[in-house]
Amino acid sequence: MKKEYPIDILSYQFPVKVPVQIRFSDVDGFGHVNNNAMQTYFDLGRAEYMSYVVGNDFYEHSDTLIIANYTTDFLRQVHFDDKIEVRTAVYHVGNKSVKIITALVDTASQDVCAVSDAVMVGCNMQSQKSVVLPDLWRQKIEQREGRKF
Repeated sequence: MKKEYPIDILSYQFPVKVPVQIRFSDVDGFGHVNNNAMQTYFDLGRAEYMSYVVGNDFYEHSDTLIIANYTTDFLRQVHFDDKIEVRTAVYHVGNKSVKIITALVDTASQDVCAVSDAVMVGCNMQSQKSVVLPDLWRQKIEQREGRKF
């Protein structure tokens, strides 16, 4: 059974694409990239996207975005010599949260190797409470995605 995602992973024009250098330590004894290492690849995409929205020093701001939930579908093995990139897009903006999808894609075959779907919540780092997303963040997301939310 094929899983449905909130956007068409194969045809969507992801605004953030980050090439991934697979490290020797990412590969397990079976010769493929460990699933835990793939989570760090997804973080590369999310961090690149959020640094544009919040700023490069997003963890030094009083308000930032943090991951509240994520799921990952592992669709295909990744090997040490594969050329991969992480593609990231926001597909929903709420009052206090954004939904962000990140796909790990083999650039040679265009195969989707894994998909992570996450909810990121606006958070004030001092109070440790959720916050309404600032209008500027919403504007930057809409600018990056090329559409209104």
